[in-house]
Amino acid sequence: MRILLIEDDIDDYMFFRDALSELDMNTELKIATRCTDILELLGTSQERLPHIVFLDLHMPMVTGNECLKIIRGAAYLDKIPVVIYSTSASSFDIEDTYEGGADLYFTKPSSYQLLMTALKNILQIDWKNFSKEKSRLNFVYKHNTLDRAA
Repeated sequence: MRILLIEDDIDDYMFFRDALSELDMNTELKIATRCTDILELLGTSQERLPHIVFLDLHMPMVTGNECLKIIRGAAYLDKIPVVIYSTSASSFDIEDTYEGGADLYFTKPSSYQLLMTALKNILQIDWKNFSKEKSRLNFVYKHNTLDRAA
């Protein structure tokens, strides 16, 4: 599974990378530190596009919300699941990204173990069916259970 993480904070992307590497899953991680890097990083080859994008909201220059608009506006990227990966639990940010076309909202967990568990759960989602059934009720990932609810 090809994963793209768009994250400007080095500690956060190292935390994510390390947790992902400990999972018993076949993954390939690419990291972009700015949204402006993603189009160059991805190119247009359908064969190398990520299967899922994790997107931080609070980034310099181009924000996560602006980046989400870029992703959803590019026809060849539009169907890729986008998981918002943010420290914010603001209802405004959640609603804004839901309306912007994100598939799941995942607040950055407080522990390494929670991150590993969440990543494993999120990567095992059947995204084709999940995206069809997307609603506000299953948009926010809850860390303390396997359920997702708003």
